[in-house]
Amino acid sequence: MSELHVHGVTSAGEREAIEAAGAHPVVHGDVAAVTTEAAAEGTRAAELMRRHWRVLEALAESVTVLPVRFGTAMRSDDAVVEQFLAPRHDDLAARLATFDGKVQMTVKGTYDEQALMRAIVESSPHVAHMRERVRAAPGAAGHFERVRLGELVAAEVQARRERDAAAVVERLEGLAVESRAEPAGGVDGAVNAAFLVERTRAAEFGEAADAIAAELAGRIEVRCLGPLPPFSFASEEAPAWA
Repeated sequence: MSELHVHGVTSAGEREAIEAAGAHPVVHGDVAAVTTEAAAEGTRAAELMRRHWRVLEALAESVTVLPVRFGTAMRSDDAVVEQFLAPRHDDLAARLATFDGKVQMTVKGTYDEQALMRAIVESSPHVAHMRERVRAAPGAAGHFERVRLGELVAAEVQARRERDAAAVVERLEGLAVESRAEPAGGVDGAVNAAFLVERTRAAEFGEAADAIAAELAGRIEVRCLGPLPPFSFASEEAPAWA
């Protein structure tokens, strides 16, 4: 067998689920590494990353899986056991027990930029006044006013982002074991939060997120992703391998 990419770790009894996800199990004791053979030379990194996520997400639909950092590769089954599973067996088994029956649900939101700008102008007389000054100022004469307007708008967007993200998390955290707010990417990012949820409540959580999405439609586009492996919760606890 060629070099193996290691995607995650699950219980040794999950051979069938691992194979159903298109992966190869490497078992040691109570744990199993989820692996695939190295892709053909020249495969783009983006495609490798997509494969990594596909395997993990397919497993997370039905079993508890701990993600391993993308790009982890070893030369053989024996190397996976000797270098990875055996030295960490007890720790990996304990972490699997900690996350047993739990999945990550991630909620992301992006602003409708036009709606956001309208709301800021309508709610901030200072921004509205500065905007009119910028419009009236010719060319270079309005340079400093434009800079100042940009600063004011950026501050208003950040304040609104913090309020909106906090409101979404507050609505959903009662359905989760744990929640974690993360930076919202891009200038139009509104919400990016991860929730550790009991698998049995994942559907209920998704319905609650959908209700929020309906309420915020036209202002913020809200998406709920999951069930996922506990990327935001497991990796920080085990930086050496995840």
